[in-house]
Amino acid sequence: MKKTYGIALSGGAVRGAAHIGVLKALEEYGIFPSVISGSSAGSIIGCFYAAGYSPAELEEIILDTNILSYLKPAMNLTALFSLEGLEKLIQQYIKVSDIAQLEKELYVCATNLNLGIPEYFAKGNLYEIISASSALPFIFKPVKIGDYVYVDGGIMDNLPVEPLLKKVDFIIGSEVNPLGVEKNFNNPVNILLRSFFLAVRANVEARKKYCNLFLQPPELRQIGLFSTWKIKDAIDIGYKYTKAVLKEYIKQE
Repeated sequence: MKKTYGIALSGGAVRGAAHIGVLKALEEYGIFPSVISGSSAGSIIGCFYAAGYSPAELEEIILDTNILSYLKPAMNLTALFSLEGLEKLIQQYIKVSDIAQLEKELYVCATNLNLGIPEYFAKGNLYEIISASSALPFIFKPVKIGDYVYVDGGIMDNLPVEPLLKKVDFIIGSEVNPLGVEKNFNNPVNILLRSFFLAVRANVEARKKYCNLFLQPPELRQIGLFSTWKIKDAIDIGYKYTKAVLKEYIKQE
């Protein structure tokens, strides 16, 4: 009986591009995840992959897109930017509007700010749910869905393995935020983001034990969260690291 695979994709802003390299390496080794879950940047990569785009096509899209052009001032006091542009970008490439209509099974994690819990969406408006999952507080405007307000899924669960449990035989966790020593605290955004990922580390540590294979490329420390000029570097790091890990993993089996 053929083994089934699921993959959880973490958030991490520009570092999330590394997931493309991870998926490319996995496919080269004959591993094609049929169930995907994602938080924040991971949900963006996940939705394109679940829509049927190959890693190569995904790489072409992300390298050809001026991501910064999709960030618009929020025009209010709750955030610096709005994610309306992100919704338009997704609509440009993915024509189905409901998560449940995608080719592969996708779960998107967003943090319910009212209830203080992570929620995993397997159906509903794809565009607004991806935006909700990606709404990093203070940077992007929160997203209202129904009666609730949602922000970045990574706050409560940056490695959303729960939806994959009992769904697949083999769970892969792709986490793109290895923590090293940080020295650059010369602006409030750096302080905010460092504090955010220190807090997020705890929820990742609690969940990685559920992964049969946990991937966290240490070289991603050199990629700034909003260093869009390093997207190709992030993809390459994810690819090379995953190939090396898989080579060793297969030897040990």
